Amino acid sequence: MEWCGDVSYTSPKIFTDAYERGVDDKNRIQIPAPHRDVLDRERQGAVLYVVPGERSQTLSLYPEDYFVRKVEALQTDEIPGDDALDFEQMFFSLASRVEMDRQGRLVLPERQLAMTELGRDVYVAGARFRIDLWNKDAYESFLRDVGSRRAKLQSFLRMPIPPDANERGERGEA
Repeated sequence: MEWCGDVSYTSPKIFTDAYERGVDDKNRIQIPAPHRDVLDRERQGAVLYVVPGERSQTLSLYPEDYFVRKVEALQTDEIPGDDALDFEQMFFSLASRVEMDRQGRLVLPERQLAMTELGRDVYVAGARFRIDLWNKDAYESFLRDVGSRRAKLQSFLRMPIPPDANERGERGEA
């Protein structure tokens, strides 16, 4: 448990690393054990939401509780014009709730596979609070392209870290 001002919270676990996997003829993919271990099955169950990713040839998988919190935080009903309506109609109609079986497999929706051209050879890549599924060639190309900017991107790690709760006292006071 950590403190943030007067509010305590539990830090979510994060998804890291990338693993090569295959999508079988039944559109099943096995989520790597380290990623399954991040999911708190007691609290989150074995449910993920699959949505088209922000990059082409990707799908994003969100744990159910995180997906619900993100959706609740959206304020699209307060935005005038068609953009918010277009977003809601596109995003929610393309989001699919899927359950992982005991072997850590889930069935990817055919419609999303076809739309993203994910292919059968994929990378399952941790992306903080979500898992991204990448077309294998697209992921390898991405790593080559971003490699030249790695030093600049690593600067995000220099962002300040909030003081530890123990440094601020028992009630989180500064």
